[in-house]
Amino acid sequence: MVVNFETLDSMLKAHPELESPAFIQGLLAGMVCGNGDTSETDWIKQLLEEADTKSVKESFLVALHALHGATQEGLQGADFDFNLCLPDDQVGLDWRARMLSHFCEGFLYGMGLTSQASNPLKGDPAELLEDFSQIAQMDTSGLAEASDEDEADFTELVEFVKVGVLTIHETLNPAERKPIPMDQPPTDTLH
Repeated sequence: MVVNFETLDSMLKAHPELESPAFIQGLLAGMVCGNGDTSETDWIKQLLEEADTKSVKESFLVALHALHGATQEGLQGADFDFNLCLPDDQVGLDWRARMLSHFCEGFLYGMGLTSQASNPLKGDPAELLEDFSQIAQMDTSGLAEASDEDEADFTELVEFVKVGVLTIHETLNPAERKPIPMDQPPTDTLH
C-alpha cells in the first residue's frame, strides 16, 4: 500500500505545524523503531499535539490511517518493501531532497519521544542516527538544476535511508522467531 504524497500534503495545509507527509511518516517510523509498542493512537495523539488542535477532518484521519498501515507493513514485512512518503519524480530534485530531510528530521524526533532516547545506541544504529541527522540538515538549494548524476545520488540516498530505518527497527525490535515444535520425533530417518 502506497500513500500518495500530494494528497496528504494538500490535507496538511490546514496543519502547517506538521511540516510535510514525509515528516509525519518519519515521526511515525521513529516512534515505532524506538518503541515497537507504539500504536496508531499514540502517533495520532502526538500529531494532534504538534498541530495544537483538538479535531481534524475525517478524510485526514483516513489518510493518516493509510499512512500508518503502509508504514507498519513496510517495517514489519519480510520483503524489505518499506516505502517513504516522498513526492514523485515529476517534481524537482530540490523539493524531493527537502522532503527526504523532513523524513529524517521526523524520524529523529520520533526516536527522541520514545523510551529509547534515554538508552544510548551503539554500533550501526548510532551511526545511522548520525547520518540521518546530517541528511536532516542537508542544503537542498543547489539541486534546482539537477543532473542525471544528482538523480542517481538521490536514489541511492533514499535507499540508504530506507535500509537504515529497517536496520534500526530490526536491531531495536527483533522479530520473534517461533521455535520448531519438537514434541514428535521425525518419522523419516536417514541411513
